Amino acid sequence: MSLIGEGIEIMKLVDKARNVDLYKQLGEWIDKVLDLQRINDELTAERNTLREQLRFKGLLERIGGHTFAQNDDEEICPRCAEVRLMPVHLIAHHTQRPPYQKAFCPECKTEYQHNIPYNRQLASQRSNNMGTPASP
Repeated sequence: MSLIGEGIEIMKLVDKARNVDLYKQLGEWIDKVLDLQRINDELTAERNTLREQLRFKGLLERIGGHTFAQNDDEEICPRCAEVRLMPVHLIAHHTQRPPYQKAFCPECKTEYQHNIPYNRQLASQRSNNMGTPASP
C-alpha cells in the first residue's frame, strides 16, 4: 500500500475512534427499532385476531338449544363460540358407551348428548316438535 493510502486508512481509524460513542448509539437504536418492529408485528396480529372475534360475536344464532353461525347450516360448539369466539363445527364422534355416536367438538374436546351434529333444518324441526303437546 502506498504512503497516501496508509495515511487515509489511519485517518478513517482515527475518525471511527472519535465516533465510537456515535456508532455504539447507532447500534442500540437499530436494536431498538428491530424490537419495536417485532412488537408492532405481534400487536398487528393480535388486533386482527380480535377484530375477527368481534366480527364473529354478533353472528350467533340459537335454535332449539343448538348454536349456529349466521349463514351456516352446520352446528358449532357453543363453548368455543362463547368463550374462545371461534366457530368450530361439531363432528360425529364414536364412543365406547351408548349411544355409540355423539356430537363432539374437536377443539375443546367437549362431548354433547345429542347423537350427531345438527343442521339448521333438523334443529328447527326438533324445536317445533318439542313445543307442540303430544296428542292423546
